[in-house]
Amino acid sequence: MKYEEDKRYYHLEYCHSKYLKLKTETAKENQEWDKLYQYIIKLHDILLLPKGNITRLKDLRAGYEVKQGKRVRKWRTGPDFGLMLEAYKLAESVNRTAINTKIGQWADIQQVNYTITTMLGYLNDAYKNRQNKAKQVSLENRVQALESKKDQNLKNNYKPVKKNDELDISEFL
Repeated sequence: MKYEEDKRYYHLEYCHSKYLKLKTETAKENQEWDKLYQYIIKLHDILLLPKGNITRLKDLRAGYEVKQGKRVRKWRTGPDFGLMLEAYKLAESVNRTAINTKIGQWADIQQVNYTITTMLGYLNDAYKNRQNKAKQVSLENRVQALESKKDQNLKNNYKPVKKNDELDISEFL
């Protein structure tokens, strides 16, 4: 058993590694949430994000499933906060134009709800961009691996054959 900082004991075989994995995932998600939160605050030039908007974003991240006609909240099945941030950045020009022209006088919670709705429209595009980047990285890795194999195959393994020349005096020097 291993004692951790959350004042619990974990089995070393299975539970402890699962706890460490969950801990790193949670830390990463908290960083992504912080980046998204700061981006929205800067976009709207507000001090704090209203609680209703925080709940809407967190519910979007959690994801929902319909079971027996009821909405059941899941855990981390929706789009992650990093993807939401990418979608916000894709929709930035539309959101800035809307803030400057038509939603500038609305209450903060309504402004943020408007931009969240706009961001949802760009969510699929951000997901496709992320998939394309992943494909490009995997293709680049494959090309580099093939090139390294080609370089290894093309190495010059030529060794000069020593000739017995009667007039060669280099051995005596």
